[in-house]
Amino acid sequence: MAAQETTTFDNTFARDLATESWALYGVGAFIFVLRIYTKLRYSGIRNIDADDIVAIIALGLYTGLIVCMNVIASGGGSNLYEPGADADFTPEDIKERIFGSKIVVVSEQCMLCTIYSLKACVLLFYRRLTKGLTKQKMVKYVAIAVAIGWVCTEIAFFTACRPFYGYWAVPPPNPQCTTLEHYAIVQACFNIPTDLAMLSISIPLVYRLQVPMKQKLLVGALFSMGIFVVVAALLTKIYNLSDVYSTSYMLWYIREASVATYVANLPAIWPLVRHVFPCLRSVSSIKYSGQVKYGDVYGGHSGMMRGTGKQKTGNATVIDAMELDEQALTRYNRGDNGSDKGQDLGVLVHTTVEVTKEREQV
Repeated sequence: MAAQETTTFDNTFARDLATESWALYGVGAFIFVLRIYTKLRYSGIRNIDADDIVAIIALGLYTGLIVCMNVIASGGGSNLYEPGADADFTPEDIKERIFGSKIVVVSEQCMLCTIYSLKACVLLFYRRLTKGLTKQKMVKYVAIAVAIGWVCTEIAFFTACRPFYGYWAVPPPNPQCTTLEHYAIVQACFNIPTDLAMLSISIPLVYRLQVPMKQKLLVGALFSMGIFVVVAALLTKIYNLSDVYSTSYMLWYIREASVATYVANLPAIWPLVRHVFPCLRSVSSIKYSGQVKYGDVYGGHSGMMRGTGKQKTGNATVIDAMELDEQALTRYNRGDNGSDKGQDLGVLVHTTVEVTKEREQV
């Protein structure tokens, strides 16, 4: 991570960072607004889901990251500089760098928590998408891995520099207080594998889509955008670790966080996109052959298993449809919202189950 050889950031770098960061942020904020609009229009404020709430938190953290990066770039630098460059620092230079270093600590937390809150947002969406499918177990396992990754990365951050105030000391007590090289390695070891694990959930679902190839490619592009997050994360670490004193890490932090924001929010505006472009409404279903819990499909009070008192599983054909409820949408558009206003029109699960029930021997 980064500073220039001079005592302050180059004005050109600060200007370029501001232009790129606010442009990328504008796109991310716009997609987020569309997400919330879609939810309120088709489901109502009473049906805000957990992933929507997490998305709001992620946007706040993402905003904090962009602000911090611009404050650092437009200020007097931080305690990240080439060894020996502090020989000519004035007391005012040191004061500015101490302040900048404290902002760096905040920016690192904003970056880490932005990425992991967006992972949580996507996993909560996948949980709804796979409801009733045995594939949901994979979502739970990945969620546990993500939680462990976040905790371990936080531990790495808070233990990489001792004493902790070394993060803003000028000069720093040791290189890890300024380059965060070891922390960056730990972050990559948990961040990238969990991104790949999340892709392993979405890609099989898209593969089972039973629609024309053109439409499958469209939905596949929507759900496979996590690949770009992986690429951005890899490039961030490559540029970071190849030169730990380079300012380029700041640009790559912004790019990685921006791409992750797009990927986490775009699937949630699918109902709105299909409403605006009717040609997309024929994208119908995902056929999944596997096992499904009866309780998940029919509800906890279903009479399907009456008399047994046991939860069983059996072979099932599950049609997991990402489609608008056209009747509910029609009623919405003509003002007759009724109870359908509360439906989540983003992801509807239609399930067909073939049940073979063994008679109990008397």
